[in-house]
Amino acid sequence: MGDIVTVRLIRHAPTTANIEKRYLGWTDAPLANPTALAVMDATVQQVYGSDLLRCQTTASYYFPHASYCADARLREMNFGAFEGKTYMDLQANPQYRAWLEDPNQTPPPQGERLATFTARVVAGFRSLPKDEDSYYLVVHGGVIRALLVVFAPTEQPFWSYHVPHDQQFTLTFTRQAWEEGARCISLLAGPIMAKPTM
Repeated sequence: MGDIVTVRLIRHAPTTANIEKRYLGWTDAPLANPTALAVMDATVQQVYGSDLLRCQTTASYYFPHASYCADARLREMNFGAFEGKTYMDLQANPQYRAWLEDPNQTPPPQGERLATFTARVVAGFRSLPKDEDSYYLVVHGGVIRALLVVFAPTEQPFWSYHVPHDQQFTLTFTRQAWEEGARCISLLAGPIMAKPTM
């Protein structure tokens, strides 16, 4: 084991619901166009991520030789009654407006509070094995935001992070910080690119 640990957070490829800008939480939707995905790194042997199909399928294309370890704690937020709806569908709904104003105090009907969601995601993340130097996680946009709030070098609000489908976020931890569950020492965002084959 080295003194530095690298964690790459990768959002799953788009689903039809994502393209239509619908809230997509626990619905197990397939990818819109998985065959358009290129191999990201054929040398990766282990990938962690959500148990939902869109993450598992994305990982199978990006990392074709990797084993996939699924964890339901790394699922997207449960949007409850807002699931499958768009902003236009919900904009006149007072419960929706209250949720946007304070997602910790007012969860979606039958959905999760932001704090509950974040605690679930962080518990899943902290349960990863500690003896590796490099980790790849294929997860959801909300999961990446929650992890960045807790583990990025400086604290920023949840909605301040822009998490597109075509970017990855690389967190670099000291070994001690990784083992203690502390913040990373650097955060880089960059495009998802296929690794050249030799």
